[in-house]
Amino acid sequence: MSVSLEKSSSLASRFRDALPSILKNSRHAEIWGVDLKDAEGQVLEVILEKFLRSHSAIPALQVSRAIASLEKTLEWRRFSDPRALFTGAESILPDLDLCHITSNEGQYVLWVSIDERTIKGSSPIHQSLDTSKGLVDLGLAVMERLSVLLMDAAASSDLQSYSASCVIEFKLVATQHTKKGQQTSQRKLRNSLEELVTLIRHHYPNILGKAYIINPRDEYLASLDIDEALLRDTVLLENPEDLNRYLGSKIPPRYGGTGEPFAKRDYLYRDCLAGDPQGNTNLETPEISAAAGTDTENTEIKKETTASAVNTDSTCPEGLEPEEQKPRLIYSELIGPPSIILDPGDLQTADSLCPDKMGARVVFADSETVAKFGHGVRLAEAEALHLASTRTTIATPRLLSAYILDGVGYIVMSYEPGESLAQYWDRVSKPEQNRVLEQLRDYVNQMREIPGDFIGGLDRSPCRDGIFEAGYGDYTSYSYGPYPSEESFNEGIVLALRDRMRPKVLERENDIESNFFNSEYMLYQTVRGLKNHKIVFTHGDLHPGNIIVRADGTVVLLDWGLAGFWPEYWEFYRALFNPPWRASWDRMVEKFIPPFYVEHSVIKRVFGTVWN
Repeated sequence: MSVSLEKSSSLASRFRDALPSILKNSRHAEIWGVDLKDAEGQVLEVILEKFLRSHSAIPALQVSRAIASLEKTLEWRRFSDPRALFTGAESILPDLDLCHITSNEGQYVLWVSIDERTIKGSSPIHQSLDTSKGLVDLGLAVMERLSVLLMDAAASSDLQSYSASCVIEFKLVATQHTKKGQQTSQRKLRNSLEELVTLIRHHYPNILGKAYIINPRDEYLASLDIDEALLRDTVLLENPEDLNRYLGSKIPPRYGGTGEPFAKRDYLYRDCLAGDPQGNTNLETPEISAAAGTDTENTEIKKETTASAVNTDSTCPEGLEPEEQKPRLIYSELIGPPSIILDPGDLQTADSLCPDKMGARVVFADSETVAKFGHGVRLAEAEALHLASTRTTIATPRLLSAYILDGVGYIVMSYEPGESLAQYWDRVSKPEQNRVLEQLRDYVNQMREIPGDFIGGLDRSPCRDGIFEAGYGDYTSYSYGPYPSEESFNEGIVLALRDRMRPKVLERENDIESNFFNSEYMLYQTVRGLKNHKIVFTHGDLHPGNIIVRADGTVVLLDWGLAGFWPEYWEFYRALFNPPWRASWDRMVEKFIPPFYVEHSVIKRVFGTVWN
């Protein structure tokens, strides 16, 4: 033990002796609010030890690598000036409510929420959030604040540890109806996170000593340049409430603790670096100069209203009246009670028909029967399938049973063997291709002959589409429709555009000098200009993956999950929504769906706007 201490002291001494040369070469002396030319002994020791510890893998090179590392960091600080980043961040961070710093049992804790919707919803008024650089700068401002706090504590010996724990919670959009916009938004977040983590590793070594990651996402974490020592001290958690097993019960209530909320105990916004870069920090009596607020909206999700319900459990949970209980089994009055109810346990282990499909699962119940199930499966889909099979000659899977059990929707139907349109098209002759297009044109015409007197799901459930899934916060708490007319539907689209923004952003929408809100207004008025369209029965997802051809040449339409009553232009817009499987698809569509290019352009712009 004594030999180890002597060796450690010797390394620190060699590192300290090299400091004048380091400062001369880098031409910079400030790091984490400390001037290394006249730093207090305890603080200097903490800083040097962090750089030494980050290069301990090869003992013989530890000091030389630590010297080079500190020199590079000082050069980076000279050119980047990370302390100045907090000047801009101090007005943004409290508004976002994404980052906080508290103390817990003699140690600082950095709390970070990687909330895609909040970042996207705040970008209209904080334009820096719309770029990867802006997000990286915001993260560096937080790290700079945390580092200054730790060095201030080292000067006064206020802490037991001069490394902070870090809690990271991922809150990312995961919905099956949005693709391009979601990928763009999340790609920007991933790129920002990758760059930020690399900068932290090189220029803030051992500032973070332990990490707790809630709802970990492999696509974000797999490629990050995280220090191995930090990885060894990283704990992955599924729920925020699990944190108290590691950090104790005094953590903030937002994470299931009994401690003070962030608004009363947040060190991030106190003594901002721009105004007081060397401000004293008293862990016992923090003075909060700005605290993050929490925007909470309690909006109930509308339930389906045209279904009959059976409660198979006669007992009443404690504290609930019988009418308040949620029924276990729900079915459509139009279709009738389910003739088949499958064992959910058996379905979990059944073979998947579409292994790579996002969202609801489709599995084999037996060799001739498939079941589609999931929390997003609605009775409206079963009613659309029922309507198509009873009012038209469209070839579809045969509906066998439909119900919702314990909140999970199930549709049981016949398995339809066939060849996907993309595969079939490439191997058959021109006349056979034309026969497919003729069948599709006939199918679409038959659907359009079934008028609707509202816009929404067939069971009068809300509209389902990606443009209605970008609401700020939890998009499932928003509901759009059904709508009695095209005019009210247009207002629903305008509402969806507004709902993507945070309430604080909307407070500025009457600013007639705002370029952003003037552009928004022009889009609202363009949507309102969509008029005089019939409301018709619509499949809503006619892409090649949902069109198969039987061996006898019969075309079968699958996946009626987005079907309903929509404006007559909707089928055309939705058919062009997905990236085409071949360049000619866009022109092929107008041969079986009446084209509405102007309306398509408007709704396409709406989608791009809500998911930008």
